[in-house]
Amino acid sequence: MKKNKKIFTVLQQASAVFMILALMWLTVSISFVYNAQLKISQLEKVEKAVTDSEEEAPNPFGSTEEKAPTNTSLSEEYIHHSYISDYFFYIDSEFHKPENAGTYTAFHGELLVPPPNQA
Repeated sequence: MKKNKKIFTVLQQASAVFMILALMWLTVSISFVYNAQLKISQLEKVEKAVTDSEEEAPNPFGSTEEKAPTNTSLSEEYIHHSYISDYFFYIDSEFHKPENAGTYTAFHGELLVPPPNQA
């Protein structure tokens, strides 16, 4: 008598059930998320209308905007310099190896289509 061989392990079956439940949850929850976003946008519109009416009153403290500094020193430029772009160029140059570029030979093989008949 042949033994029944299991095709999937318990871990694979549990993973499949979890993914099915996650897909069902995402499918059903999208309507609730959309309704919640609509309510939030309506509340933001109401709050904006209230704050706009409050902002119409003159500000007793004057201007609250900060002004950008006119003089920047070399030390400030050095401190605020970002090296992120240099890092990406380093990663790109790390994998670019042009050592054997001269030995590359392009091989095209035979054409699969014969040339057209001449008239």
